[in-house]
Amino acid sequence: MTPVAQQITRPLLSALDSRVRRNVARRIDAMERELAFLVAREDRNVAYLRRRGWTNDRIHVLFALNSVYQQVLGPIQAATRGGPDGLGREIPVRYGNTSYDAASARAASSALRDFYALVAELRVPPDWLYANTCGEVVFRIAKFEEETLGN
Repeated sequence: MTPVAQQITRPLLSALDSRVRRNVARRIDAMERELAFLVAREDRNVAYLRRRGWTNDRIHVLFALNSVYQQVLGPIQAATRGGPDGLGREIPVRYGNTSYDAASARAASSALRDFYALVAELRVPPDWLYANTCGEVVFRIAKFEEETLGN
């Protein structure tokens, strides 16, 4: 993981289990390797982003935010959303060693609001967090650039 990705993830993950931090780091590393592959392959979307001023550091920040969401916040959000018949609210949901109920749902909602506020402050469209691979993140950025800024 690059230093810029570490700067982003350190405060977001410091209170979490070391296994969770490792999983996030592995995901970021995989995305960084995939970006290097796309650069070497002269991927059209990566070339377009370079022309638009996107640096590796800027893209790596997105990888860090995306990975924190995908590995930590997304699963918690799904577990605490509250499903049919009160699942996650009245009836606790187990995720790993953790059980989610109404109180933990409130805490998770607060963490998600704070994370989404950070993402909004950085002007990152939330759908970039939902991408599963580096290629998909790069594609979504390029599509956004084309739609909002023109060719």
